[in-house]
Amino acid sequence: MDSNTKIDSQRLGFDTDTRFQVSERCWCGWKSKTVSNFSQDYLKCERCNTHYARRRIKPGAIPSFYSYHGYWQKRQMQKDHPILEERQAIFIEDGRVNKWLTDINKYIPNPGRVIEIGCAEGSLLIALKELGWKTTGIEPDPNTVSEVNKNTDLDVRTGVFPDVENLPKAELIVACDVLEHSYDPVAFLKTAHRQMSSGGILYLQLPLVNENTDVASLNINVFDPEEHAFIFTRSSIVTILNTCGFDVLENDDYWHISHEITIARKRKRSVNKPRYLANLEETFSHDYCAFIDTLNELAEPLGLRTFCNWAKNWEYPQLWFHGLNQLNWGNIHLLDIGSEQSPWPWMMALKGAHVTIVETQPNWINQWEAVRRKLKVNIDWVIVDSCQLPIENSTIDVVTSLSVIEHQEDKNMAINETLRVLKPEGYLGISFDICEPGYQMSYPDWGGSPMTLTLFENLIWFHPAFNKQGPPQWNHEDIESFLTWHRFSAAHHNYITGAVLLQKKEDAKKTDSSVIAT
Repeated sequence: MDSNTKIDSQRLGFDTDTRFQVSERCWCGWKSKTVSNFSQDYLKCERCNTHYARRRIKPGAIPSFYSYHGYWQKRQMQKDHPILEERQAIFIEDGRVNKWLTDINKYIPNPGRVIEIGCAEGSLLIALKELGWKTTGIEPDPNTVSEVNKNTDLDVRTGVFPDVENLPKAELIVACDVLEHSYDPVAFLKTAHRQMSSGGILYLQLPLVNENTDVASLNINVFDPEEHAFIFTRSSIVTILNTCGFDVLENDDYWHISHEITIARKRKRSVNKPRYLANLEETFSHDYCAFIDTLNELAEPLGLRTFCNWAKNWEYPQLWFHGLNQLNWGNIHLLDIGSEQSPWPWMMALKGAHVTIVETQPNWINQWEAVRRKLKVNIDWVIVDSCQLPIENSTIDVVTSLSVIEHQEDKNMAINETLRVLKPEGYLGISFDICEPGYQMSYPDWGGSPMTLTLFENLIWFHPAFNKQGPPQWNHEDIESFLTWHRFSAAHHNYITGAVLLQKKEDAKKTDSSVIAT
């Protein structure tokens, strides 16, 4: 890597600057150990592919860092960039403003209300106002705001987005060379989503890189850890926008290298709860990420499986937060089907549960024995080669089956065996792979036999032994965005995942599998 492609942090005093703090995690919650191939000042996230700075500016220091004299004068000259007063003429002459207007006009041909976050000197807002737009700009430093308002007739307000109050609703929100500076891009985008009118457009210009990007072709100031907290890739900008409720309309255009353009539309967000299908908003939420962290922290030193960038990041916390967390695990006998090297049954055993692991092969017994000795927990296992369970009737409080049903050849027998061993009012926590051909999904041959949503409903949801309930309210609107991320995480992840917690009836009787529609 060419050492000239990054700013010398030591020279700038970055490592000792009290305005900055260590940033261990990416916006998606992952704590990476992989150094970016573009700069040693950044880490590369394995969960979403974003590159993020090892240190991030403290929110309270943003106005002073991005000050009129310190940033828009001195720092711009240091980086050989135009100072604030020079920008408008340059941006008009080089065609940049015209490019922005042309792009915006494709999606919003009639003037409305626009908010530009980080409007600087206001070149775009001035041009939009001349076309009849109602304009509002935001800058963090009051002196910068004073200068811009003095030299223009714009409405520029002081504040650090997203913590700016009393903003009007807007059909268009613009952030050119801003999102990569944000200390919390998820809060930034979710607030932008709330601030938009229905169907509103988000226009972003920001540096976007990919693994095949030539380091030498980058602007030498792109991987600037003082300014740029996050450098997104073409894939990770889609992931974060989808997570925050946007559908990406364009993601292959650019003004210049390191000035790439992404355009998105506000999507109506789901109000259905719980969401039975995997979705990015929950997957990358604080609670879900914290739960997966806890599983990984247990698993790693024991040689058990850890979870980074696949559907398990949603499946385990989904079942936990939608009912399993309310149980008194000290009084529970848990049967976990298809455990392999999952830390899940061991976590439940540490919570006081008596756990029985069910597997088809004895491959992991030596490891299980070692882990059991180390943790000193009440856990045992059975090895079976079919869906039949060597467990007595009505003896199990909770059965968990995570992404196992697709591997079970006789799904009717699998469900009825689960019901047989469950106590009355016992719980089945089940996650399942869904392959819907209408969404251009596919499933690897070695992965088993996934279900469609209709088959899941007929086979499991409406099974007469479970408590009566209405039809499931599937969150179909989340399918495409989760599927897009899932495909990025691995080539064969061209399917989605669902999870539900079902309760056996108090007076449930054994139901012959022949009555279950398939």
